[in-house]
Amino acid sequence: MITFRARLITILTALVLSSSALGWNDDRLSVPVMVNGHIIPYPEFAIFVMPGTPISAGFVDSGGGASVRWANQVMNHSSRQLVAPDNPGLEVLEITDHATGESCVISVFTMVPAANVGKNGRLNGYRIGRYPDEPLRGLDIYLPPNGFVEVTSKNRHTKVSPNFTLGEFVSKQESGYPKYVVLRSSLLLKLENILATLNLQGYPTDGFVIMSGYRTPFYNRAIGNVQYSRHVWGGAADVFINNSPIDGKMDDLNKDGKVNRADARWLADFIENMYEQGSFGPRVGGVGVYGSNSAHGPFVHIDVRGTRARW
Repeated sequence: MITFRARLITILTALVLSSSALGWNDDRLSVPVMVNGHIIPYPEFAIFVMPGTPISAGFVDSGGGASVRWANQVMNHSSRQLVAPDNPGLEVLEITDHATGESCVISVFTMVPAANVGKNGRLNGYRIGRYPDEPLRGLDIYLPPNGFVEVTSKNRHTKVSPNFTLGEFVSKQESGYPKYVVLRSSLLLKLENILATLNLQGYPTDGFVIMSGYRTPFYNRAIGNVQYSRHVWGGAADVFINNSPIDGKMDDLNKDGKVNRADARWLADFIENMYEQGSFGPRVGGVGVYGSNSAHGPFVHIDVRGTRARW
C-alpha cells in the first residue's frame, strides 16, 4: 500500500513528466470518499475552495470510522468541521479508513478571491479580462467565478486526479508565472470516467491530450469564441487521444487508415453511449465534434454544463 508520506512527496514535488507519459493510472479505492459533495473513487484528487470555507470529507461507508490529517494536525472526522486555509495556496488533506488502513490524499487549492482582479482585468499581472455582467439565461453556472487557482512553475505539475495535472488546464495565452485557472472537480471526474471506460472496454490509451481547458474571458474573446463558452468557467476541455504514433494529433480511432473528423466522431459516439447508459449522473453536459484545420487536428469538446448538448 502506498503510504501517505509517499503520496505527499509526489504531490508536493514538481513532476517532470506528463501523466500521458507515465501510462494510464487505474488506481482505485475499495471504498470511495466524499469530499464537498463529490464522490471520489481515486486515492488522489483535488478540490478548489475559497479561503476559510468549510470542507466536508470522509469515506462513503467506513464501519471502522475515518480520520483526517490536515497538515500536522490529526482529528476525528466527526469531531470538528474542516475549514480551508485563510491564505491562497496548496495544502494536503489525507482521509484514512480505520478499518482497512486505506487512505485518500486530496490536494486542496485555496483560491485567490476574484475581488483581487483589478479594474484593468488583471490579477498579479495576469490578464483575466471581464466576465459577462449577466449570466446566460439566468443560470448560476454562468455567474462569475468566486476565485482563481494560482498556478506557479512549482505547482503546475501537481496531479489534480490520477491522470491529469493542474498545468494541463491553464489558458493557452502567453504569459509568465503566476498564471490563474478555474477548474471544476466535476470535469476531472468526467474525464477520468471516460478514460477508464475506454481502457476497460478494450481501447487502451494512456490519457487525453488537453488541447484547451480553461480560457480566460480575455483569451476566449481574442480567439473569437462564443461569450458563454463553458471553457471560461472551467467546466470544459477539448481533448484528443495521441498514443500511436505520438505526433501531436488524434489517433486513427476508427481504424480506417486516415485521421480526420471521423475519428473525433468515433470518440464522441463512445461518450454518447456512456451517457445513454447513465454513466455521468449529474455530470451531463456537452459533446462537440471538430475536424482538422491549419491550426489543429480533430478533437472532441467535453463539458459539464448540467444539461445535454450535442454538436
